[in-house]
Amino acid sequence: MSRTHLNILVQLAKIDGVVVQDEIDLIKQIGEANGMTSEEISQSFNDPHLIENLDTLSDDEKYEYIYNIVQLMKIDGRLYKEEIKFCAKITSKLGYGEEVLMELMLKIYSDQDLTTDKQTLKSTIQKYLKH
Repeated sequence: MSRTHLNILVQLAKIDGVVVQDEIDLIKQIGEANGMTSEEISQSFNDPHLIENLDTLSDDEKYEYIYNIVQLMKIDGRLYKEEIKFCAKITSKLGYGEEVLMELMLKIYSDQDLTTDKQTLKSTIQKYLKH
């Protein structure tokens, strides 16, 4: 996992002006699950503006990015216009069509426990990836 991935999540968490503990916990969980150290995770919270070129990511990495941003949007139970705009910008930079964000939001938001089968969901949304 790159620091860029975490930085995108931190920027999204901060976009509404309030970073709740659930958002912090999810970001830390994602970072730790991907082998990042506590120091690397802290750096992302301190300076989340470093975003590298997203064009070089594999399709699997792009999917992880987009899945995580929608998952983070859901965590505080509120959906802000600024969050949607930010996520739309990131999904576009990842090479997905606009429809993917709505598709993911519908699938993930309808799943109360965030237990959506990631592989099935990935198959569904990969059709929106432009090559």
